[in-house]
Amino acid sequence: MKILLVDDDAYVLNGLRQMIDWGRLGIEEVMTAGDGEEAWELYVRRKPDLLVTDVYMPRMNSLELIRKIRKHDVKLPVVILSGYGEFHDAKEAIHLQVAQYVLKPAVFMEIENVLRQVICEKNAADQKEQYFRGLQSQLEQSIPVLREQFLFDLLTARVRETDIAAKKLEFLRMEERVFHGGLVMSLLLHREGSRKTEAEKDWQLYKFAAYNIAQEIVSVEGGGCLLRYMEDRLPVLLYGSEEETRQRAKRIAGKLLDGIGNYLELPANVGIGRWYGSYAAYPASHKESRDVLTAADYEGYQKTFDAQEAGTLARSSRTVLPLEEIRRLAEALMQPDRGGVEKIWGQIERMLLNEKALSFKYVKTLCVSAIHSVALHTMHEDSAVIEDMPLPEFLQSIESARRPEELMERIRDVWAKWLSALEMKYNEGRQHAYVQHVKKAVAEHYCEGISFAKIADELHVTRNHLSGLFKRETGESFSDYLTRFRIEKAKELMKTQRYMIYEISEMVGYSDPAYFSRMFKAVTGISPTDYAMGRK
Repeated sequence: MKILLVDDDAYVLNGLRQMIDWGRLGIEEVMTAGDGEEAWELYVRRKPDLLVTDVYMPRMNSLELIRKIRKHDVKLPVVILSGYGEFHDAKEAIHLQVAQYVLKPAVFMEIENVLRQVICEKNAADQKEQYFRGLQSQLEQSIPVLREQFLFDLLTARVRETDIAAKKLEFLRMEERVFHGGLVMSLLLHREGSRKTEAEKDWQLYKFAAYNIAQEIVSVEGGGCLLRYMEDRLPVLLYGSEEETRQRAKRIAGKLLDGIGNYLELPANVGIGRWYGSYAAYPASHKESRDVLTAADYEGYQKTFDAQEAGTLARSSRTVLPLEEIRRLAEALMQPDRGGVEKIWGQIERMLLNEKALSFKYVKTLCVSAIHSVALHTMHEDSAVIEDMPLPEFLQSIESARRPEELMERIRDVWAKWLSALEMKYNEGRQHAYVQHVKKAVAEHYCEGISFAKIADELHVTRNHLSGLFKRETGESFSDYLTRFRIEKAKELMKTQRYMIYEISEMVGYSDPAYFSRMFKAVTGISPTDYAMGRK
């Protein structure tokens, strides 16, 4: 800290400099001035942290000096040392927010105590100000997140009229016209069929890049807000008059598909919900933007689907092709849940067969669309499963059916083969996980007594079943695997030449050194002693 002492009496200045322990007060630099004008020049050049001044001085007195300083700094602590206790001076000092008013003559110990108190108050005030500046900075950084959460609530019908007070909108930096008419559009990124998005970290990176592209486009067009991803869909709220907003939505959709297609080379579609004149209907527009994308699942990529323009078609599609049921069917397949698949498809099958107005050819088309839609849903979970499925054969089989009953029988066969492939993959993965669990248990507890039966209990399988799985995947029994693992650890310890044979025996899980020696020789062909001495 720096302090500025101002007094026209050189004796007082020298006394203050020499008699007060400035270092103990945390003052590293002491500056002095003989009058107000000299003090002002020092203040401007050196910006002291504390000012101690006499009242009456030539050229400019202290009150004039303080008034001048207060125009630039209202927080600088000021202590007045005065030989005059006049009321109007004290009153003016209070008006100028002087920290202390000390009458001369005062002993240096008293002055030092006053300065210590003022410095403590300054430090406390500085800490408080720093704390609130930190809070303010955190709050500023959180505003985009709070605004995004508010918009998310707006699209999910969680915003009430009391939530849109003017002060809240001002705090969130949102325009009031957001609430007076708009629509929601959803950008859907497709992950399937692209090797560059196989790894989850790469997929998240591409989603982040797509978000940045969308943010730039919406920012240029204006009158819109991006929300966070909901699964792989990125919602955008556009607001304004109906015709202008719909035109802007189509422009943004075209730019989004071009940008993501050209720069990221990702397949994508855009769904546009209807325009509504009240924020209370935004959730309906949001749902429409998602529904129209789902209805167009099998119509290709890089396309825009408008719920308002395709309203009749969308309603017709929902009448004959229950999209929610198709989604549930795909989820049941991926579990895999054979009973669930049979139940869900049975409901769809009965609906298609009972719809007398539909031609057999059109029913075939709907069934093919259903298989394509399920395949798209499945790709999101595991594209490798689709690659293993003979989809062309399935479609050819469906196309060659001559009667509705024959068609449905062949589709049931498709689901059965699909389920079998998934069950096999699921069982293989689970069995591999069981074996990995056993290996992990050995690696962590080889130096202790390991119970294979206890490991089987942890996995909720029988000991014989787990033993068979382990032998089938590793080519050796659990006992042989454990023995070999322990002997390899023993060999590593012997190479250090720090332990006796009996110590190593205990360290790798054998309480009997003689038994350890027999097992070591059985695995390596030589005794532990010969191995430790380098004899092969």
